[in-house]
Amino acid sequence: MSAKKINLNKITSYLLIFTVFFTLMQTVNLQKASATDETQIKGLQFHIGDVNGKTKNIDGNEKDGYVCEFLPIGQNFTLVADSGYSIVSVQSSSSFMNVKPVANSSGGNDYVVNTITDYSDFTLTVVMKDSSGKQVTYPIRMKFEADSSLSFQSLRVTLDGKITYNLFFTQTDANGNYHISDINSDVKMAKVQLFDNNNTPMNFSTNGGSSAAEATVNLTGGDNVISIGVTTQNISRQYKLIITKKGEAKLQSLVPSAGTLSPAFNSNTYDYTVQVPTTQTTIAFTPIAVDNSSTIKVNGVTVKSGSKSQSIKLDEGENDVEVILTTKDGDTSTYNIKVTRTALFRSSQLTGLTLTSGTLTPAFNKGIYEYSGTVDNSVTSIGVTPTAEDVNATITVNGKKVPSGATSPYISLDEGGNTINVKVTDSKGNSNTYVLNITRRYPKDNVNLASLSVTDGTMSPKFDPETYLYSVKVARNIEKVRVMYTSQNDKAKIKINGKEYTNGQSDYIKLDIGANLVVVEVTAEDGKTTTTYKLSVIRGDIEGTNQWVLVGGNWTFYNAAGMQIKNQWVKYDNQWYFLDINGYMQTGWIQDSGNWYYLNKDGIMQTGWFYDKGYWYYLEANGAMRVNTWATYDGKWYYFNNFGEMQTAWAQYKGKWYLMDDHGVMQKGWVTYDRNKYYLNDDGSMRTGWLYNGKSWYYLDDSGIMITGWKNINGKNYYFDAGGVMKTGMLFLDGQWINLNNA
Repeated sequence: MSAKKINLNKITSYLLIFTVFFTLMQTVNLQKASATDETQIKGLQFHIGDVNGKTKNIDGNEKDGYVCEFLPIGQNFTLVADSGYSIVSVQSSSSFMNVKPVANSSGGNDYVVNTITDYSDFTLTVVMKDSSGKQVTYPIRMKFEADSSLSFQSLRVTLDGKITYNLFFTQTDANGNYHISDINSDVKMAKVQLFDNNNTPMNFSTNGGSSAAEATVNLTGGDNVISIGVTTQNISRQYKLIITKKGEAKLQSLVPSAGTLSPAFNSNTYDYTVQVPTTQTTIAFTPIAVDNSSTIKVNGVTVKSGSKSQSIKLDEGENDVEVILTTKDGDTSTYNIKVTRTALFRSSQLTGLTLTSGTLTPAFNKGIYEYSGTVDNSVTSIGVTPTAEDVNATITVNGKKVPSGATSPYISLDEGGNTINVKVTDSKGNSNTYVLNITRRYPKDNVNLASLSVTDGTMSPKFDPETYLYSVKVARNIEKVRVMYTSQNDKAKIKINGKEYTNGQSDYIKLDIGANLVVVEVTAEDGKTTTTYKLSVIRGDIEGTNQWVLVGGNWTFYNAAGMQIKNQWVKYDNQWYFLDINGYMQTGWIQDSGNWYYLNKDGIMQTGWFYDKGYWYYLEANGAMRVNTWATYDGKWYYFNNFGEMQTAWAQYKGKWYLMDDHGVMQKGWVTYDRNKYYLNDDGSMRTGWLYNGKSWYYLDDSGIMITGWKNINGKNYYFDAGGVMKTGMLFLDGQWINLNNA
């Protein structure tokens, strides 16, 4: 057999390739070694054991994260700060260890990590501070070295007893977790088992439960995170298995905070109703998803599964609430809830309405909105008691708020008609107004009419109960009219042209061409008080004879010859009137022939005492006003100035001073005015100088003031006591005797 020929060149080439590959690997290892020769967190030392133990480098960077690997199992660890740095705090993500600060000689703290019972990977969060005070937070991923006693060969997962997955110890994702994805949504449970290198089942715990050789876990939609714990000789390590099941956009429960869902909740039923009372102004829902990775929104607001939603405001009536579920795959379902809040009872009507005096007509009915009532003249005010049908309604009586069932503030009543408005408004602003027309009777001596009119005629001026003279214009072709009337006191007696009537209208009154006088006499209920209304009914043109005629709103007078009187006095019915140059009756102050007169609103000349705008006047029997003169009435003297005003207090007349009291009466004798004493002579003039009353002497200065104390008069000193009496003889004064005869 011939030997195979060896190609030396090819062998040499292979050797060169191997040499280059080995050199590169060594270079990479050298670079890697140089990269981890020192810790990557400035100012921090990580020791195995105490501060004197071996240091362990921390690799990584801020972007990719920091990691400290191959930590020995069964050891404690100590974190120490370099000079110029200090450790502010250290926290562990694992609850299976103790982290505590230990004071060091530099005045700061070292941190010790001990009492470790679980050797799963964990994170230390370290906050460092440099000499400038700047703080930096470092999250460090801590990884223990492998320990065969805490590891396994394979992880077996069986789904619903049908599908089996075998995951080896090294089959982890980037986060060190075991992951089974895309499980169908109809899968209900998973059986988990661990096997060692001999394919022997191992005991383990799941989700903190007791240790066993297998565990069964119910699955929900989304990520099902299963914690697997392996424990040996009181130390343990946790592994995480994540089974991702395709989600379902369904709820397994939906509970309202008030009321009950109808029909009862079922995952496959999507429309519900809830009935709540009117007092329930908000509602919330607690949804629980079948899929734990689904997103739930209640009326657009995200709610965590199993948590209570936001409070939703409820209006009266129907309110729509939407609960929308969205799975990770984008599938959605919507549950619709129609929440009906019972409408609050509202009413703007009353169930009762009474008066403190009188009775309403007709009898009260909530659907009748206008009433009348009559009270005696002695009732000067009245209260109204309204009762609302709706306890939440607002009631006002003449604009003032009144509680339901309470009596309003008393309302003053004028004689005659009074209107009271009772307004009821519900909580939505709807309102009704009850109108009460309350008539307060007039007194027994009332003689006024409430209305007065003439058929086919136009009255001037417009009727007023206290206006007693009118003109009525009728067309020339109107030969007769009736007088229509009502009295303020319905018990008064009415006569028209001497004939009594009780039915509110007269017989027909025949009219002549021109002015026709109609007299309406009213006799009060008391049978004593009377008044007269006069109507000048003018048919066609004016042809008056010795009577008043109203023309264009002004009263004129025609004498017996039918001539209109102008610019002179007229005596009619024992009363004096004055007509100006146009023939119009005058009222108020007038001046005639240098004298002032006052005519009241009916044009009648006034006499005697008269009060006008804060002053008293006296009008003589002929009506002329007293001016700049004295006058005596009832034995008392009064003074009237240039304007005819009665004077009070001091007044000067022909160089002498006089004093009148507040009623205008001239004073005499001794008087006190403004704390000073004066003496007024019998004619009322103020006295000055010496005064002897037949017993004592007094002295009054130029102002009329009585002197007290010392007074030098014509070079001699006199003394007057507190009563103004001049003293004589010996007087003990100011601690010494004085001979007043020599003063």
